[in-house]
This record gives sequence, structure tokens and C-alpha cells, in this order.
Amino acid sequence: MRKRGLPERGEMVVCEITKINPNSVYAKLLEYDRSGMIHVSEIAKRWVKDIREFVKLRQLVVCSVGRADENDISLSLKRVNKNQGDRKLQEYKKEMNAEKFLEQIAKQLGKTLEEAFEEVGYDLEEKFGSVNKSFETALRNPNLLAEKGINKEWADAITEMAKKNYVEKTYEVKSKLNLVSYAENGMEVIKGALMKAAENGLDVRYISAPKYQITGTGKNIKEVKELVENVSREVVGKVEKSGGECSFVLEGKN
Repeated sequence: MRKRGLPERGEMVVCEITKINPNSVYAKLLEYDRSGMIHVSEIAKRWVKDIREFVKLRQLVVCSVGRADENDISLSLKRVNKNQGDRKLQEYKKEMNAEKFLEQIAKQLGKTLEEAFEEVGYDLEEKFGSVNKSFETALRNPNLLAEKGINKEWADAITEMAKKNYVEKTYEVKSKLNLVSYAENGMEVIKGALMKAAENGLDVRYISAPKYQITGTGKNIKEVKELVENVSREVVGKVEKSGGECSFVLEGKN
């Protein structure tokens, strides 16, 4: 990931530790190709006796930006929690892979990576948030790159690369149901209610009395969740009308 200018205050940035002093650490901001300093007071939330207990040379860390101008960038490690750091590093790795794909495209077009960024890379970051997200967009909606003003030659090449190397994300939502009917034809009532789920293309499974499972998959997590939830409510409602006791819990993953 390559970014122009200076990082903003509070922005999460990926850094490589380049120098360790008794009371400070210097780090290179890999996305901006600039250097910054982490004061000992910004290393950890507890007292730091030896900085080297917390960081090592050439270690990749995620920092929060404090002050940032042309001559001085202050960074903080202690203001980044583990979840934020893990998420940022994951995004950075994805962006590095996307940059490699952009470099491959550049070679095919007889250009360098630097030329690729000048011609299209920075534009992709501005319009889609990152180069990686532009590849993901090209996979889902190939026409959107051109609609956003990306040069057709680059847009077509990015779309082809995305088709070869990206897999469109699918989501899965499960509903765990407890269905009990006290009617004489209770099992028939439950089976009839679950038929609604099957008619909507959802997978219906019997776990063990009184437990059942409805599963939906799709590319739009909101739509899948809404469908599974609505169908589950209908199933529960039908069984309860027969004098039953029912409940359901949604579980989603990707």
C-alpha cells in the first residue's frame, strides 16, 4: 500500500521498527515511506523498564498516529488494541498481495509499478479505499471501475486479474430452532412449517428432538440473514399456533 502526503491524527499505520533507544523507538511507516518516533511513554499501558521487552528490530507493528508534519511524526503503540492491530495487519497483507497483482498487470502493459501507481494506483485508493478493494469491486461489478473513471485498459486488466485470483465472498447464516408441538399431529405440523424454509431455498436439517437447523448462504450477508430470520419466525409462529413451545437463535459466519 502506497499513500501520498501525511497520515492523519489517530490513523492506524503499519510500521517496521528501525532503531531502538533507551527512551524511544524509531519506525518506518511502510504505507507512507516516512519515519516516525514512539516515545517510551507510548510503548505500553504499564511501566516500561526496558523497551526491548516490547519491540524488536525489523518487527512489524501497528501504531496510532499522534502529531504529523513534514519534519516530525509521533506514534503510539499503547493506543492500539490487539483487535485493531490484527485487523490492520490483515488489511495490509491483502493490500500487499493486491500490489503484486498490480505489478503483474504493469509488466503486461510494459510499465513499472511506480508508473502503475501514478497512472491508476493512487486513483484506485482514492475511489475505492485501497487497491485490494478495487480488485474485489472488479470481481463483483466489472463495470464500476470504468464508471468511476478508471482508464479502460487498466480497468479491463484489473478485472481479468481479479477473476483469476479472487474468490467472491459467500456468507452462511444458521438458525438453531427448538420446535415442540403438543398437537396430536405435532410432527406433521412441524414438518409442514419447515417446508416453508425448503421452498425458500434454505437447507433444513433435523438434529435431535426438539432441535432443527435452517441454513442459508449467499453473497449478501444482510439479505441472507433477513431471509433466514423471517423464515424462522414463520416456522416458530406456525408451530406455536398448534399449542407448541418454540424458539430460535441465529448464528452467522463467512
